[in-house]
Amino acid sequence: MKIGIVILCTNAYLPLGIRLVKRFNHFYKGENEVKFFLFTDTNPSAYLPDYINYQWIQLRNNNWVEGTNAKFTSILSLENYDVDYIYYLDADTNIMEDFGDWFIGDLVGGQHYGDQTYMLTEKPYERNPKSMAYIPRDTSLPQMYYYGAFFGGTTERVIDFCKVLTAWQGEDKSWGYEPIWNDESYIQRYFHYEPPKVILCKDFPFIVSDKGGIENTRNTNLDVDRLKSDLRKY
Repeated sequence: MKIGIVILCTNAYLPLGIRLVKRFNHFYKGENEVKFFLFTDTNPSAYLPDYINYQWIQLRNNNWVEGTNAKFTSILSLENYDVDYIYYLDADTNIMEDFGDWFIGDLVGGQHYGDQTYMLTEKPYERNPKSMAYIPRDTSLPQMYYYGAFFGGTTERVIDFCKVLTAWQGEDKSWGYEPIWNDESYIQRYFHYEPPKVILCKDFPFIVSDKGGIENTRNTNLDVDRLKSDLRKY
């Protein structure tokens, strides 16, 4: 089977996205063919060896909010690509150990590490009833908070998932509203009412939000030229 890994790494996130591609490729010990889809404003060919299967899709963002909200529309652009599964990972995800095909499933989400600690008493869901990301406090359904940094599944399910979330984003944008946690808030609502078939909990093997010492990556003007030079060198 063919797995597409989607990584958005515009502006200062490029070095982190390149790190993720290299480490995913190195540590993945599964049985499937992997292709990386790099959505970035910089041609990655100078930073990646030829043996890694990837495709560059040019993407520019004016600010961090615009970038994080581009997840779903970027994935939708892959609807007709020849991949059986699509998985999204945040560019600042790190991998430090071998892993296999634990993430394969129809629709897959990951339990946020905070859901097992500081979110036990209150989930940071969107509470504005006008928003399409709204989840009421008196919901009778089980409550879990999921990563916005990781999700995936079969191409068909992920495309359907992203179409719904893109429509919700459009509804909120039509009246100038941004949910409390941007794209992640829409993911919470979808999974709250339609839980993923596979939920990765305490054994989630990837390291989420590892900036590798880079400060303020949300600054689109952050100078990462030295890091780019190191990437080309090593």
